[in-house]
Amino acid sequence: MNPLRETMRATLRAAIATSAEARACTDRLAGKSIAFESLGERWVVRFDSGVAHVESGDIEADATMRGSPVAVLGALLGGERHAAAVLGDAAAFEDFRTSFRPHFSLPLPLPLPHAPRHLAEDIGDAAHLAARAAQSALEGLLA
Repeated sequence: MNPLRETMRATLRAAIATSAEARACTDRLAGKSIAFESLGERWVVRFDSGVAHVESGDIEADATMRGSPVAVLGALLGGERHAAAVLGDAAAFEDFRTSFRPHFSLPLPLPLPHAPRHLAEDIGDAAHLAARAAQSALEGLLA
């Protein structure tokens, strides 16, 4: 299980549930996909109207972002992309990034009374996984 991928899955689900801009982006990108490659793992966000599917594997994508977990997250937050590369359809990636960026940078208040119960559980699970990954990375740096 990849913590960054699971965080992505939970964030996309939350964004689509709470943001008209995120839902509109899924309409604009319907039929397209964006791959993320980090630490030897690959996952693809495939868009349908109102939905973003996160899948693992060697699935063809319209755009691909490659970099370390920190570089990928930094690029999604709108920071410098010098450590992360975007290959392919840069316009699709930029539409995705700008539409979903607020949801990558701002924690959602919990609980979410208007969202499905599994959404809050997914966000909690993703946050737990991300914290474990950060702790493991820090321990690796200090070793």
